[in-house]
Amino acid sequence: MFLGLLILCCVGLAPTAPAVAAEETLIAVILPNDLPRYWQIQTAFLPAMQSACGTGCRVYVQTPNADPLSLRNSVRKAVALDARLIITYGTAATSAARIENPGLPILFADVPDPEALTYDNNKSLVGKNMTGVRGDAPLPALLTFFVEATKAVNLAILYEKGSAEGTYQKNTLLQAAKRRNVAVLELALGEGDDVVSALKSLPNQIEGLYLAHGERLALQLNDIITTMKQKNIPVISQISGSAELGAFMALETDPVEQGEQLAVLAGQMLRSKKSPPPAIIKPRQVAFVVNLKVAHALHIQVPLQTLTAATRVVR
Repeated sequence: MFLGLLILCCVGLAPTAPAVAAEETLIAVILPNDLPRYWQIQTAFLPAMQSACGTGCRVYVQTPNADPLSLRNSVRKAVALDARLIITYGTAATSAARIENPGLPILFADVPDPEALTYDNNKSLVGKNMTGVRGDAPLPALLTFFVEATKAVNLAILYEKGSAEGTYQKNTLLQAAKRRNVAVLELALGEGDDVVSALKSLPNQIEGLYLAHGERLALQLNDIITTMKQKNIPVISQISGSAELGAFMALETDPVEQGEQLAVLAGQMLRSKKSPPPAIIKPRQVAFVVNLKVAHALHIQVPLQTLTAATRVVR
């Protein structure tokens, strides 16, 4: 559905890999697991990129699985196609591009705090010819809103084991929770673990679940929220659209802003020759979403100041 829409709307920017004429510039996009939130960024990126690049640019989109081998093969394919620029969505694809080190400019989106993330031997995720748009909102603020509404003192965090992104968010949550005297149970999801079984084993004292970023968790978002609804445990997250799907609260960056800013960076990097890449862009538009239907079902009285702070309210 997304692909057809993009073909119709974006003249001169094709999401397939045609024979590229010598005068055309190929931009290779790596969009793991065909995730909707990545397509939201991509949908905003394409028309903005057309304005920055004109009809001389062609966009080739790959949607591999989020495992390292598939992602690194996608980077190699981009090099084989003689791409001028590689776009990566999410931490897994960006890490694969960093490891592969293709010698091409790399732009990323929807990556939290890239300077703090590491991929191997404590090396920074950010490297030569790499920049992009951060995709994280302030996690301590989300925890504050949640605790003020629920008075919770026991929280669980679900994240993917071995994920630099998940580990970073887990550590950030632990620090913020310590300041608020909230105990955090770490629930690391291994490669062969069943997410529903893991959630059903949560102890009774858990009063909320923070759902970390991760391709696998995003794909199972409906299952996670349904399971937590059955256990009467509210979910909070930074995953875009999670509140509309049944999470209690979400603090998320704007995918449209990410896509538009990504196009600006792409235009700058295509025009530059030997100059260093532009600085990483921090999100300016952050949405705080409260799902009042979930609050009513769980008998949570959301404070007026929390509702006043909300950008959107799901009723």
